[in-house]
Amino acid sequence: MDFSVPDELKMFIDGVRQFREKELMPLEREFLLNGRFAPEQRSALEEKARQQGFWALDVPEEYGGQGMGHLAMCMVVEELYKHPAMFEFGGSPEPILYHCNEEQKERYLYPIIKEGKRTCYAFTEPSGGSDLAAIRTTATRDGNYWIINGTKTFISHVERADFVILFATVDHKLGSKGITCFLIDRETRGLHASRPIPTMGDDWEPYELVLDSCVVPDANRLGKVGNGWVLAGEQLTHGRLRIAAYQLGIAQRCIDIAVDWAKQRHTWGQPIATRQGIQWMLADSITELTAARALVYRAAWIADTGFRQQNDVFAAKLYASEMAQRVTDRALQILGGLGYSRELAIQSFYRQARLWRIGHGTAEIHRMMIARNLLGLSANS
Repeated sequence: MDFSVPDELKMFIDGVRQFREKELMPLEREFLLNGRFAPEQRSALEEKARQQGFWALDVPEEYGGQGMGHLAMCMVVEELYKHPAMFEFGGSPEPILYHCNEEQKERYLYPIIKEGKRTCYAFTEPSGGSDLAAIRTTATRDGNYWIINGTKTFISHVERADFVILFATVDHKLGSKGITCFLIDRETRGLHASRPIPTMGDDWEPYELVLDSCVVPDANRLGKVGNGWVLAGEQLTHGRLRIAAYQLGIAQRCIDIAVDWAKQRHTWGQPIATRQGIQWMLADSITELTAARALVYRAAWIADTGFRQQNDVFAAKLYASEMAQRVTDRALQILGGLGYSRELAIQSFYRQARLWRIGHGTAEIHRMMIARNLLGLSANS
């Protein structure tokens, strides 16, 4: 079993680190005080990244990308997420778009890779998120068109999206077999981003999305009618692996800050690094981070081999998200009042880590899915 990282990948990740240190870190204090990047500021950073070759990294070469695999992308986002702004490189479409037909690829897939167009994903509804079979948004066929009605909530990046990847049911009685995916242009009549939803996280303000007799051509249907459940499952697995990698960067940065502070901060004539209580918090944190990194990298390696890796990804996302919550909490405790202040990134990471125990499936949902797969139970069991 070889745990070494190829030299060329190490060099690439070093380039990502340099980008973070040169372009992102000088903006951190301003980000922490404002709680966000201005849209034009984020766009400028994305363009700098593109000029430096950080673009379409995980896109297959046949589509004009750099063809990096899951392990490489996990290492890239781990490095980037050592900054609290949740910044990522562009040009990478949602994997579900590779299922587009040729005409759809020209309209939706290639513009993301070549032109930097953006999209957003619309799963979650006010009545629930993880149970896709319970989707209430309806799609009713009318000749060569679909009339879509419903409400989606907690939808990220709507304000920047050129089109929406949306899931609706053609018949509630069919359960998961009725779920169908549609590509809806942002300016389509009847599609409204009704209101932003304030959250406790920095630079994350999702929207409520309302579809009021939204007319969508059948040409904008992605995949077969009723095949949305299968497409969604594949997409969510990919997203969960990336989220697991986010937690590695969050935890590593917080540990680094806590270690530096423990050496500097003195009580009763000694650095707090000499106190057993501090040492044990740091020891537990680095041990848990190391275990999480092994889970994430292994799941990414399995994904790169092409083997089915659903439970491995579930386990990686579950453990890494809970690990990051514990680590950020310990780091905040070590820094005391300074850790609680907005002058340092720990409090921002603490709030961000809390999101990822919910987003893309709660921790409880992940435990349920792991157990079902282990026991061979169906979703209705």
